[in-house]
Amino acid sequence: MTTRPDPFAPTLAPPPPAILIAVLLGVYLLAGLTGHAPWRGDDGRFFGPVLGMVRDGQWLVPHLAGEAFLDFGPLYYWIAAALATALGAILPLHDAARLASGLLTAIALLLTADAARRMHGERGHAPALLMLIASLGLVVHAHETQPMLAVMVAQAITFWGMAVAMKHARKGALIAGIGVGLACLANGLNALLMTAPLLLLLPSMAARLIGLVAAAAVAGLWLLPLAATAPDMLAQWWDMSVAASVPHGKKFTDTAALFGLLGWFIWPMWPIAGWALWRERRHLGSRTWQIICAAALLALLVTSLTGALRPASFLPLLLPVALMASAGVTTLRRGAANAFDWFGGMTFAAFALLLWLAWSALAFEWPPGLGRHFAKVTPAFTLDSLLWPSLLGLALCAGWTWLVATTKRSPYRGAQNSALGMTMLWCLAVILLQPWFDYSKSLDPAVLSLREALKDQPAGCLSGLGLSPSQQVSLDYRAGIRPHAVADKTCPLLLIAGTEVRDMGEPLWRYERGGGSRKEVLSLYARGE
Repeated sequence: MTTRPDPFAPTLAPPPPAILIAVLLGVYLLAGLTGHAPWRGDDGRFFGPVLGMVRDGQWLVPHLAGEAFLDFGPLYYWIAAALATALGAILPLHDAARLASGLLTAIALLLTADAARRMHGERGHAPALLMLIASLGLVVHAHETQPMLAVMVAQAITFWGMAVAMKHARKGALIAGIGVGLACLANGLNALLMTAPLLLLLPSMAARLIGLVAAAAVAGLWLLPLAATAPDMLAQWWDMSVAASVPHGKKFTDTAALFGLLGWFIWPMWPIAGWALWRERRHLGSRTWQIICAAALLALLVTSLTGALRPASFLPLLLPVALMASAGVTTLRRGAANAFDWFGGMTFAAFALLLWLAWSALAFEWPPGLGRHFAKVTPAFTLDSLLWPSLLGLALCAGWTWLVATTKRSPYRGAQNSALGMTMLWCLAVILLQPWFDYSKSLDPAVLSLREALKDQPAGCLSGLGLSPSQQVSLDYRAGIRPHAVADKTCPLLLIAGTEVRDMGEPLWRYERGGGSRKEVLSLYARGE
């Protein structure tokens, strides 16, 4: 379907050059993707199954520090482990594995852009890609070890197949079915609920059958070997998948937090998507808009009614909203287009100023209040270099200002400048603040210190209490330590995370870092009989 011309819209100019978009996408994806140890949180936790595949050969059932880890299917871990195996001699294992996030994000964005082109005409391609780059919710997760990105790729393949099916029913059905099967491998029933119902919108019963067979064949590549060799793991994975997909009302106990997260996470796409829906309100019954609206509604229902209230859970919302927004970028009224462009420029300039203030507080303790905050949170941190980061940051900001100022007026200008602004902002954060993030979020210093302390202790196992998954992964990765359950009293040593320790005597080793809510404490004790 080609978007209807709007007599009030600005005269349509050519889209930004493909080379500009390609360079922009490359810089956006590669900046900050490598060059740091696994960070606590998702980046460290989801590196665990990749490590299990590469080091222990646990390719069929994802494992974290020796224990089955079935929160997600194996798709993301397979891709990350394959890259880690192929590139482990060139890059550190964690950096090579994290390249999977950049690769999957690139595939998801490119396929969604092509789906927008097939659905809305040539003018839909560039806006879909630019709006996704500009979205606030994607940037951090695209640069961490994040299995939800595999769900996005499965969605993108499904959407692309549905778009292809509008002209080539069987070919498109096969592609869409592959996407649905990959969704099952990415995140089980939760991802299936966001993709499989779309097969009902294929143009014929034969096409729907092709899609279902393709989906079953792809999902069977993992499910059948798992059923044959580890049926108990299959049953456990299915039970977890069903439990994660059951709707619950807990998210709506704090409605303001839910809608607040949705509001910033999908920004700046949702206002443009709303305009596109309004403009096409008389054509929402067309096959194109049926597919887009169904995809968006499924993603919204699943992400809002299931799972935890955490930003990464809402990643599947981005692609269908981008398909909506891509139809609205080039049809904005002149005043709205100018406001979109101006607001985006001012917003990213303001955020860039905040990054410079944060860097100044770390480097010069100015502004004083912010400097005191950083000193409290990371009291021992100092920046090793001031000259090169400041020069690179200034050059980056000058280049962004020049690009924004020289961009010709066109319906694409707001989306292009927003994508440029997000890329500038992310690169600036990497240049100025990555050393601080690495210091405050890396678990390596604690684990390496513990490894040295254990050299003075008798050989034997170690129990753990209160250790997070990312701490367990770091212990396994850097020190080869896999703590036993605290109930295992045969282990002579006990490692405790947290500050509340009673009746344990003096610790054999203790590690403290940070302050306030970010304080990290690990203590090693000799276990009494």
